[in-house]
Amino acid sequence: MKILVVDDDQSTLLMTKLVVERCGHEAVAVADSSLVLETIKRDEIRVVITDWVMPGPTGLDLVRAVRANPLQSYVYFIVLTGTKIGSINFMEAMDAGADDYMEKPVNKDLLNVRLRVAQRILSLDSEVNDLRHFIPICCHCKRVRRDDKAYESLEAYVSRNSTAKLSHGICPDCMEKYYSKYK
Repeated sequence: MKILVVDDDQSTLLMTKLVVERCGHEAVAVADSSLVLETIKRDEIRVVITDWVMPGPTGLDLVRAVRANPLQSYVYFIVLTGTKIGSINFMEAMDAGADDYMEKPVNKDLLNVRLRVAQRILSLDSEVNDLRHFIPICCHCKRVRRDDKAYESLEAYVSRNSTAKLSHGICPDCMEKYYSKYK
């Protein structure tokens, strides 16, 4: 995975970048938080590890800015803090839209685990978006085209590709059109 590391402190930035690379990922480092949104778009970044407190946009400002754009792919945010856990309000980070947080300096094993979680979540997000945004359906008979190019009923398709349960009934328009003599 390509991971963006953001920190205004050069030594922390380089150390965190090195830890990300030792976890087997490609790291892009940015010291100026005002360049982050442009870098996310340009490099198609899906994971950001950002310092909480920085001059200019803070880590939480970055999270809020990305979350405010509904057309952008989901970006997983890990917010770093130099303050000991328990002495800052992490609900503020979660309310801003952060996915996780860690203390600095970053622990390699802990970061590796959290990046594996990020990878799973982003993979699931991609699968959901693929299913949600594209179902090839015939505009006449309403049957759905499967991967093998055969067509099947919408009910069969939904049953096979999701956990949704279908319930059948007759809408008022069809009741009137097909069963009006039984009223």
